[in-house]
Amino acid sequence: MTGEPFRELGLYTPWMNASGTLGFLPNQPWNWPEPQGGFVTNPVSLKPRSPAEGRVLVPFAGGFLMHTGLPNPGLSAVLRQSASRWARSKIPVWVQLLSNDPEELHRMVLALEEVEGVAAVVVGIHPLAERRQAFELVTAAVGELMVVVDFPLTLFNENWLDDLPAYGVSAVCLSAPRGTLLDEQGRLVSGRLYGPALLPLAYRSLSVARRAGLPVIVGAGVSRVEDGRGLLAAGAAAVQLDSVLWK
Repeated sequence: MTGEPFRELGLYTPWMNASGTLGFLPNQPWNWPEPQGGFVTNPVSLKPRSPAEGRVLVPFAGGFLMHTGLPNPGLSAVLRQSASRWARSKIPVWVQLLSNDPEELHRMVLALEEVEGVAAVVVGIHPLAERRQAFELVTAAVGELMVVVDFPLTLFNENWLDDLPAYGVSAVCLSAPRGTLLDEQGRLVSGRLYGPALLPLAYRSLSVARRAGLPVIVGAGVSRVEDGRGLLAAGAAAVQLDSVLWK
């Protein structure tokens, strides 16, 4: 690996947005002092997906929990609305795919292989997925495009990570984990966790995930430039920013 591992992933700088932060179109406002080196789309499913009925945002000391249901208009609509902008993008575009069905995921990848400007597909692994399910999805995604496997940073110790290089995976991304909190009505709600409280876990996850020998992207816990630079110095190939980009 070179002194600038992000370049091996086709990125211009090691700073990216996390999926779910800037929509589907690149070149959105970038509220960060370091230049953006790549763009990751919101998660997209094959068919349209409606918002969750119980959408919620619950703050806690050091961050917040958010549940949205990952709504999106479906792949066909996203391509109609975004493909021309992807082709003109000045930075690489990575499309985050949302599916737990290998056949469905393969159809999506084949469609994206025909789209100019798409540099990679990002395959999300559900936190409850078993080894067999994870590798069925990975196998379905491998083709002409670079494949990045995305999973919650709480899964950093899964033993199947060591086998990813043999399946043609280019990198792994440690993304926001899930958690559960009480809302204002005292009800238990689940969702993704964001905020600086995740930074210690991000460091721990990075140190273990690197054992697989793949470039590791850290996509949670960064709220200051110093946080990201520290993770890069600790061996991260790139850093993805989430809620810190929202104003």
